[in-house]
Amino acid sequence: MKKLSRNERRLIELIFRNKGIARVDLARAVDLTGASVTRLVAGLLQEHVLEETVSSETQRSRGQPRKRLALQRSRFCSAGFYVLSESVEAVFVNFAGEILAQRSIPWEEITAKALIDIIGDTTGSFVGEAKQRDLTFLGIGLGLPGNFGTARDHLTAHEVFPLLDGPAVRNSLQDRTEWDIYLENDGTAAALGEYLFGGHSVETLFLLHVGYGLGGGAVLDGRPYRGAHGNACLPGALFPYGQPRPTLQDFEAQIGVTGRQYSTLLNDKALADHIVSQVESWAQRAAEQLEQVVRLTSGLFDPEKIVLGGALPASVLQTLGRMLTEQDIEGPSRGLTVAPVVATALGELNGPIGAASIPFFERFFPGSIVAQDLA
Repeated sequence: MKKLSRNERRLIELIFRNKGIARVDLARAVDLTGASVTRLVAGLLQEHVLEETVSSETQRSRGQPRKRLALQRSRFCSAGFYVLSESVEAVFVNFAGEILAQRSIPWEEITAKALIDIIGDTTGSFVGEAKQRDLTFLGIGLGLPGNFGTARDHLTAHEVFPLLDGPAVRNSLQDRTEWDIYLENDGTAAALGEYLFGGHSVETLFLLHVGYGLGGGAVLDGRPYRGAHGNACLPGALFPYGQPRPTLQDFEAQIGVTGRQYSTLLNDKALADHIVSQVESWAQRAAEQLEQVVRLTSGLFDPEKIVLGGALPASVLQTLGRMLTEQDIEGPSRGLTVAPVVATALGELNGPIGAASIPFFERFFPGSIVAQDLA
């Protein structure tokens, strides 16, 4: 598939936001001439990115049929990988956000080579399935638990993943050139996933990523905000190390099992009473801590919505979301209220789905084009 121009991406973004839009409305929205829109749409139809249908209303009426443009979302697919201490979570999704396949690959040796080997083997099976379905595979998204160096080639990984530190991941990727691979901070990746597939219908949101640390990601006016080096949106600095923190690492230390083990016990209705009590106590304390984050985030970014996501069990994220909604949190300034808080609707797959959203965003959306590309 060819690299799309900025104007082609602008059309795709508008069609993504407005399902079933007519050409005349599209031309008005992007401030291009009708001839330019016709030319761009023709190219996207030829690339099978778009399809044109006749609306049901005009089929029942007389006169010229009103045609509407839509994305061929089921035609394009990607793979997303999300790193946990006990496993690598992988999904194979299409542009409609439908999960075509899912894997949870356990690992014992948490090294960059082991991670890239898992990605290579798993993606091979996903791509084989894509070929059988006649789908276009766009690439791999990898959400990483850490911060990037100034050149984005060094990762300062969380302390749980010391062997992913430095250039290890980049170096291990050099031999895997058969697919496009996009790296992103796990908080920003999860925010993109919410923007594309979370069903929020907003242009500005903030994702609180409750992982081994407390991270985050912002999508502002349809564009991820990364900061100068890809390390923006890190509210965890509010909670010093060595003290109770609203993180997965803290949660697991308190209840004595991993987040995924907790979800399994919950689904099997095998939770001991003391674990239930510990989780309730932890959630109450974490919600109180997150009130400060919600207030500051509302003041700094003014998002339409704050979404709770990350590696915590989905049931715990739902509990935190409910507790924060029930609290009368003071607004960031006089006359202002905090943004509404909701838990992710993508469940415990919000991390890998977020990673899988990166190739779609990079290939189709104008927000992925950096300033020098526009010169």
